[in-house]
Amino acid sequence: MAKLISEFRAASRVLWGGILWIACAHAAPPETRPDDYVVRAKQLLLRLYPGLDGNLHAAFTDMSRLRDAGAPGSAGMNSSFVELHDLDPKPGKSSACWCSDPALHAYIVFQWQTHEKELFIFSAGGRVVDGRTNAFTEAMRGNPEWSDEQVLVALNAAGARFGPDIKAEFLRAVPVDELKPFAGRLEVVSAEFSLRGNDLENRPVVRPYWYVRANWLSPTGRKERRSLTFEAFDGRLMSIQTPP
Repeated sequence: MAKLISEFRAASRVLWGGILWIACAHAAPPETRPDDYVVRAKQLLLRLYPGLDGNLHAAFTDMSRLRDAGAPGSAGMNSSFVELHDLDPKPGKSSACWCSDPALHAYIVFQWQTHEKELFIFSAGGRVVDGRTNAFTEAMRGNPEWSDEQVLVALNAAGARFGPDIKAEFLRAVPVDELKPFAGRLEVVSAEFSLRGNDLENRPVVRPYWYVRANWLSPTGRKERRSLTFEAFDGRLMSIQTPP
C-alpha cells in the first residue's frame, strides 16, 4: 500500500488542482456538504493537527474516483492527495525546492457511495506528522545492538509523550471526537505499542508507534473494522485503514 501510494503521488504531481489557503478552512460550518471533499479534507487536517503554521498552503495534486472493480471496497471512492507547503521559507532555506519537501502530505479517501460519505482511508506523513519519529529512527540506526529497554530509555529521553507505559493517557488522546465529523462514530477496541518496524526498503529499524483497532459504526447500525496508527511522540494520527 505504501509503495503504491508513493508511486501514485509521484505520477500525479503534474495534475495540480490549484493552490489553496489552508488557513481558509476553520471548524466545519453546518452548511458544509458531505460531498464537498476539498473543504472537508482541509478541515480534517486542521482538526487532526491543531496549531498548523498559518503560512502553510494546501496543494491538491490529484482528485479522482477509483474504479478498479478488482479491488474490493474501492470502486467509486473519492480520493485525493494534498500537501502543505511553506511558500515563504525561513531565512537560509531556498524557495526553489519547496515542492519537494512538504511540511505534511496526506492521501485521503472518502466513501462517496454512502450518505455519510465518511473518511475511509487516510495516510499522512511529513515533518508535521512524523518528523520526530523519523529523526529518532535515524538516530537509532547507529545503535543496532541496543535492547528494547535501552531504546525505550532513549525514547523517553527524546521527549516521547506516549511510550508503552503511558497507554491510558494515549487512549484518552485518540482523536475520536475530532474524527467523528469525517469518519463517523469510532469505537476503540484495543491498542498495542510497537517499537520496531521496517523502512521503505524493508530493512528492520526502530520506529515506535501505536496500533489501534476500532469499529466504525454507521447511523444505520452497520459495523466495519478499522485500524489506525499513531506516532509515539505527540500521538499524531498517521493512518486509517480497513484491515483484511
